[in-house]
Amino acid sequence: MDQPTTNPIVEVTPNTVPVVPDDWAALGAKRGYDPKVAVGLRLFIVGPSGEGKTTFISSIPDNLILDFDDGANAVPGGHATRIYVKDYASLDAIVDKLLVDAKNNNRRFRRVTFDTVDELIAMVKHKLEEEKGVEDITDYRSEGYGYNLILQRFWSKILDIEQAGYAWAVVGHMRTKDEVDPASKKMVTKIRESVYPGVAKKILTKADFKLTVYCIPQTVEKKVKKTLPGGQVIEVPAGSETRHVYYVDSMTTESRDNKSRGVPSMERKFELPLVEGWMAFVNRYDSAVVVERAKQSS
Repeated sequence: MDQPTTNPIVEVTPNTVPVVPDDWAALGAKRGYDPKVAVGLRLFIVGPSGEGKTTFISSIPDNLILDFDDGANAVPGGHATRIYVKDYASLDAIVDKLLVDAKNNNRRFRRVTFDTVDELIAMVKHKLEEEKGVEDITDYRSEGYGYNLILQRFWSKILDIEQAGYAWAVVGHMRTKDEVDPASKKMVTKIRESVYPGVAKKILTKADFKLTVYCIPQTVEKKVKKTLPGGQVIEVPAGSETRHVYYVDSMTTESRDNKSRGVPSMERKFELPLVEGWMAFVNRYDSAVVVERAKQSS
């Protein structure tokens, strides 16, 4: 009687990483825990309109913001460079310039950020409608074909940027949507990306992190100092004021959408300062990487 087939047993020494053969290392093969540095992370940044996304990306140094919304000019304390993309021809010219710089080993930026993907997709859609001579590209030919054309054209821009050696970030708005919960059969309100689902899924699949940026108003009780007749100084209530506190959350509501698996010890939700929000994220990311490296070597 034949013995059942089992997986081969390989003798290994605990907590050691085998050396990659030189010929494979030359092709880029690696082993062991080796997360990206923060400046190289591919980011999908989402959140409600006007709640801190552009402020956050403006705090990233060596970042070129392709501003499709024309809204990055009012951000205080920004480190990024911004350029308003007024039409598709401008987009082509900017991407071509970035690619030429990369080819000449003269990159002026380490990251390119598309703000927002909603307006970029609208621009791509309009361009395709002009090229095909149709009123609505989403109705072009068979069902889904037009949407696929939009996705391919959009993603070709992202891929060109990535292959030229730039990190990228894509910013998108979110919206509420009422839908039936399959378990309870009840209508529930959920927050989704406002861009086409296929586009959002593509970005999410390729991104290293999905970050949700949002603002929570907080009421703070004000107090003033008052000197009593005997000279004692006390604090007394003086009304209240509303303070806007910004947060970033790297853990999405659905576990399958979590894009921070490489640093499981990282704090998932934390407050963002109005200025230098990027460094708040980098410090937590770098600290989590150190923790994970220690786990791997212990």
